[in-house]
This record gives sequence, C-alpha cells and structure tokens, in this order.
Amino acid sequence: MAILSPRMKGWLERFGCHIGTATKSGFPTTIVVEQAAVEGDSVVSFDLTDAQVNHIKDNMQENPYVALAPHAIASIRAAYQFKGAATLSGNTLKVDVKEIYCTKPGPEAALRLDTLPQEHVIKFEESRWRDVGPPK
Repeated sequence: MAILSPRMKGWLERFGCHIGTATKSGFPTTIVVEQAAVEGDSVVSFDLTDAQVNHIKDNMQENPYVALAPHAIASIRAAYQFKGAATLSGNTLKVDVKEIYCTKPGPEAALRLDTLPQEHVIKFEESRWRDVGPPK
C-alpha cells in the first residue's frame, strides 16, 4: 500500500488533478478535476460532473487503473504521479493509490517513492523542495 505524504496530500487537496485513464489497448483519456479529498493514507476521492463521468466511464469499465498528477499550472513543484485502482460510483471517483513516482526533472525523475519508507520520502521532499505544501 502506498502512503501519501502530507506534502502530497496538500497538493492534491489544494489543486486537484489531471486524471488519466486508458483502454486496455492504451487509448488515453484525460480529465481535469479542480478538487480532491484525501481519505486516510492512500485513497483520493473526486466529485465529477456528468460530463467528466461520461468522458471516462468507458475506459474505466475496460481498465480501472488510473494515473493522477496534481495540476498547478506551469508548476513542477508538485512533481508527482500517482497510479492506482479506481472505482466510479455515480459521480464519485475513488482512487486507491498503489504507486507514487517523482516526475521532477533531473536524476530523481521516475523514482518510485512508494517503495521507500515514509520517513525517507519526507526527507527526500524536504531536500528537493523548500515548501512543504502547495502555494497559498
């Protein structure tokens, strides 16, 4: 099970995400959701509009594994990608995060953070970014 750090939770809840889905053959669809709620250590919940549900529901039926990226426009300070199993119930999308990657440019790009102990993730974040949460 992946554990979201306080910094990751802050970015998700403050800015929402790009949510990427794909068919089993790899055809992608992406939506942008402005708000998210983090439940516990690893579940991210989104309230979607009817249009957003219609845009992703076919892909979700074929392949419930999704990718999330916090989306402060033009910002690489929230340089994370989250992947996990998603469930769609009505207009609520819940993602149980299973994988966490660093997408910051440089030597740490593609580093898988969920395989590190939580205290190492927090030290990694503190050494790479001066902020501990999203800008206000």
